[in-house]
Amino acid sequence: MRYHYIFWDFNGTVIDDVHNALGCVNDLLERKNRSPITLSEYYNYVETPIIGFYRHILPPEELDFDEISGDYHKDYARRIDETQLAEGAYELMHSLKEQGAHQYIVTANHIDEVTQLINRFGIEDCVEQILGAQNTLAESKTERAKKLFSSLNIHPNDAIFIGDTLHDLETANAMGIDCVLVEYGHQGRKLLREHNAFTVASIKDVEKIIYDNRTVDFHTHSTCSDGTLTPSQLVRHAEKSGLSAFALTDHDSVDGIKEAMAEAEKCNIEFIPGIEFSAADDTETHIIGLFIDPENEILLGTIKKLKDSRRRRMEDICRKLRNLGFDITHEEALRVAGGNFVGRAHIAKLMVTKGYCETVKECFDKYIGLGKPAYSEKNELTATEAVKSIRAAGGLAFLAHLNQTGYDLEQLENLLTELKEAGLNGVEGYYPEYTAEHTSRYRALAEKLSLAVSGGSDYHADMKPHIQIGVGKGDLRIPYYVLENLKNILKKENETV
Repeated sequence: MRYHYIFWDFNGTVIDDVHNALGCVNDLLERKNRSPITLSEYYNYVETPIIGFYRHILPPEELDFDEISGDYHKDYARRIDETQLAEGAYELMHSLKEQGAHQYIVTANHIDEVTQLINRFGIEDCVEQILGAQNTLAESKTERAKKLFSSLNIHPNDAIFIGDTLHDLETANAMGIDCVLVEYGHQGRKLLREHNAFTVASIKDVEKIIYDNRTVDFHTHSTCSDGTLTPSQLVRHAEKSGLSAFALTDHDSVDGIKEAMAEAEKCNIEFIPGIEFSAADDTETHIIGLFIDPENEILLGTIKKLKDSRRRRMEDICRKLRNLGFDITHEEALRVAGGNFVGRAHIAKLMVTKGYCETVKECFDKYIGLGKPAYSEKNELTATEAVKSIRAAGGLAFLAHLNQTGYDLEQLENLLTELKEAGLNGVEGYYPEYTAEHTSRYRALAEKLSLAVSGGSDYHADMKPHIQIGVGKGDLRIPYYVLENLKNILKKENETV
């Protein structure tokens, strides 16, 4: 079992009450001599706080929410027999309890109403705690959920939120945990998929996610950029490490994809062709491309443009290091790199070999990282151009390691908004250097902008020995459903072409 702490939304997730809720809304409209709304309209209007929903269907002068809320709950109680436990919920919740899982209900509904229903449906013994409201206003549950999660002192990898609305995804992001949304709930598949959330059709599918131990890694490097394993060696290492799928994302290069793809066909592992473009506008940004066509002419043209630029930049870094008193040349770095691609990591490794730094990370932190004295600006490719090149090659584009941009959240939101207009699909929501706060904030930003989430270890083998494939520093774990979501997005992209 992958997750041992399960946070359940209630209405529309544990219980199937959408038609009950729609009936209550239309009862209200009928009393006001207004036309009923359809299920499709209901899905589009639902939001949290729920007062926002009624702004769609009533004029301002009729928005007495205390009255609306009171009437709704009277109607809901009258229609209570229409409310059923979601199919499969009883069996799954009892099965999870038997296996020692801890289950909690996090809901915007009044705690008394929830307690009454879980007793009626016979699942009260499965639930350790109900985080319900003390009123009937259906207010945000995010802060209550965060407080509970903090008090439990558990690792985010061990928890998942199961819900049915974007507010549930928002709550899960605030907690910094994984989230799956069911399609039979209060917002429906269409709206959830438009926001690139991961959805499932049934509780049976939720069960599969909870018990699915497969993991993936969408950010690795080979000797075709600044890793120390050949593409074939990397494939075998990924398989040996227990990954079910991984992507090769060499810097500004697709040279290793053919070899890796051929090796993956011999192994029990799914391979995703990728690339990592280094770009610069006001700051250095890295754009990951996944599912790319490595033979696409536009992509290859962009790579060709970057090769000469990269050499000039690496030579400039070496020159700056010499000016700082270090005996470092591009020719030596080229030998470290095996006569192929030279990146900053090769220069850093040379610095370590010569005793100028103890680790590659120290070299970046002191000398060649963004804003450091030997750093050299990129000026050949903008992030927008990188995104467009990836999309032209049929791939999905993601902003990598957001913490390394040097941007605050407002600047990141502006950047992501601009890149989304160019075709950006998402951000890295899983990364070894992220703190819990990073993870929460970046995923929340992705949800706000309807962007998908990817992630990876940024594995370089011996070049970054503290980072291991698939697990990063030991606690990275990207569930397989993230790959399934990306495939759904790719399918949707292809259908609209």
